[in-house]
Amino acid sequence: MRETVVVILHSLDSLDFGPAEQPKPTGDPRGDLVAWLGYQRHEFLRKLRDLDADQLAAWSVPPVQLSVLGLVRHMRQMEHVYLAWGLGGGKRTEYYGEDDYAGGRPETIEDDIRGYLAEVSRSDAAIAALATYDSPGLGHGQPLGYTLIKIVHEYTLHSGQAHMLRFAALGELRR
Repeated sequence: MRETVVVILHSLDSLDFGPAEQPKPTGDPRGDLVAWLGYQRHEFLRKLRDLDADQLAAWSVPPVQLSVLGLVRHMRQMEHVYLAWGLGGGKRTEYYGEDDYAGGRPETIEDDIRGYLAEVSRSDAAIAALATYDSPGLGHGQPLGYTLIKIVHEYTLHSGQAHMLRFAALGELRR
């Protein structure tokens, strides 16, 4: 099964599982928050490494109905609600309904990851389209700066969860 996942993940050429350096302060709050968002997204995706398809979709800490793949699905929804739709406006979409955390199967890995990456691209476009740190989002109406802080918080929280789920799925601490 691991070979299949490696092929799937390698087909997503934008994934980089190598360590990243934390952003350095520049004095530009918007730029700093966008840099931290990029860093947190990268660290979140690193939690996919070394997992085969079954491990990605496994609820590895019973009775919690949560998997690393479920967190990818959830973060797609968070990218949409806070950034792509929240800042960019347009149609708000519920991609998975109530099933984002618990959902996902080995057969949905590629679609789930591609969907997440597409939402990140839409989110980046929405961020770039707002003129100032205080510009309100066209969907939720919250200022860009507040929204960036909120989504960095979401990534920090869910990366920690994914980290522990990854260790449990692997059955060992592998950094």
